[in-house]
Amino acid sequence: MYEWHIGDPVDWGDGFMDAQNQSYGNDDNEDDFLPNKLEADKYSRKAWNLCNQCKYEAALQNINLALGMDGLNAGNWNIKAIILDFMGRYGEAEKCYDQSLRLSPQNLVFDNKARMLRYWAGNLIEEAKKKPDGIPTLNEAWEINRRAIDALPGDKSEENIEDYFSQRDTIDFYINYENKYHNNVETVKGYVKSDLFTITGMQFYKNDISLSQGMELKLVREPYNKFDPDAVAVFVGSEKIGYVANNDYTKSALTSAASEIKDRIHGVAQAEYVLYLERYADIQFAIGRLI
Repeated sequence: MYEWHIGDPVDWGDGFMDAQNQSYGNDDNEDDFLPNKLEADKYSRKAWNLCNQCKYEAALQNINLALGMDGLNAGNWNIKAIILDFMGRYGEAEKCYDQSLRLSPQNLVFDNKARMLRYWAGNLIEEAKKKPDGIPTLNEAWEINRRAIDALPGDKSEENIEDYFSQRDTIDFYINYENKYHNNVETVKGYVKSDLFTITGMQFYKNDISLSQGMELKLVREPYNKFDPDAVAVFVGSEKIGYVANNDYTKSALTSAASEIKDRIHGVAQAEYVLYLERYADIQFAIGRLI
């Protein structure tokens, strides 16, 4: 995780008061306001202590009490943003940072906001990998990363802006990666499924062959194979490179199993390499086609 700044969270002395950025509005009512200010400070300190104990719900309740008494305190909006950030409520945290900055545009709060947004975008990158189509989530991550870059207070920032640009490049990479995968899926769907097969077991055959789209393949049945009577071997020239996958664990759902194409192979059947269908660890299939 990253670090947040509220001024001086340990001492709660001048640094805390600076971070609080006291802004109360009408000074004519200062005598009436002072008790509320002191009470608000008490709840604010309690909120931060609870936050440090990972008691986020209780911390949120206390900072809300502080803000109810002193809604113009920029520092308390900063603290509420930090608490919400810890809770994973990033959208709400961003609004609280914005409110703090409207009241008092401090560099440390700009940095806090940018840091939170970059972390949020990073979470979305990982979330995108778990979805059937990660592109919408990656687009959201890209937009949040843009807001993070925009939030940085220029040369007054303590953040390394290269980390933010690096994250943007990472998001761009995954967007391109996802687009390539979905384009490949559409290419595969353009063929007749009964003609398609997945090549498995290639890691067991050491050779210098590099498969490329359209490369000629040969399929040879092995009816006496002691491991699988439906076995169909895959060759490039005279080199065996693997087998036609014969179960759902080793083949793409877009292709047929060896048991479904074996009867179409009499002696040697001609085939071609189509493409490598890849999407993270769960989808890694070399796909061929009977011709």
